[in-house]
Amino acid sequence: MLFSGVNHHNQTCVFATALVSCESQESYVWVLEQFLECMGGVAPKSVITDGDPAMRIAIQKIFPTAHHRLCAWHLLRNATSNICDPRFTQLFKHCMLADIEIDEFEVMWEAMVEECGVREVEWVQDLYRKKYSWATAYIRGRFFAGIRTTSRCESLHAKLGRFVESRYGVIEFVTNFQRCVDFLRDNEDEMEFRSCYGTPVLQTHFIELEKSGATRFTREMFWRYRESLNRCVRVRINACVEIEGGQTFTVQKYCKPGMT
Repeated sequence: MLFSGVNHHNQTCVFATALVSCESQESYVWVLEQFLECMGGVAPKSVITDGDPAMRIAIQKIFPTAHHRLCAWHLLRNATSNICDPRFTQLFKHCMLADIEIDEFEVMWEAMVEECGVREVEWVQDLYRKKYSWATAYIRGRFFAGIRTTSRCESLHAKLGRFVESRYGVIEFVTNFQRCVDFLRDNEDEMEFRSCYGTPVLQTHFIELEKSGATRFTREMFWRYRESLNRCVRVRINACVEIEGGQTFTVQKYCKPGMT
């Protein structure tokens, strides 16, 4: 079992690994308990898995405050195999990934099940009950570092294939697995060096903000930050209303009427 995540260079990193004899709920509970102990009792805020029932129960028990998200790729694959309707898969993907409000999601979901005639399908009903684990509308505000699938973990498995083989014994496996982890850490050190030296060329109209980002963020995060600044150039503030606890802004995109 691999516990992987994303570092400050947007690279895949390995937090921990465990060897288990079976994929049972008891095994998962034990592994998560050991992981929690190794992390000094600090549980993750967000977790993404493929939806294994035993793992889901273990996460609820050991990481009760973590938001458990289901892998988008696995959900789409299950939609294809359970419904066998390309139109449903297309509409479901939009329901899952669209950055919309909750009431908009509910309207969209109702229209989808009505159009595809799947309202009474048990799998679809179960999927709807789990909407807090996959619908962007219900997940908004939770931090997942831009991850929606377990593809990073799958990619990590492919990297492991370069270092370990099925013929290895336990000692050989552990030794070569550590070589893989060392390889990932060397890549992180290289990115760390590149972020500490050199200054990126400034490109936006927000010179001071861009300079601040260049000094505070790693290069990979700075490039993402700069993309946000570039998008801000396309928006104009039309109105500002004071509300309890803050302000509400009405903005216009591309300075075109009706695009608010």
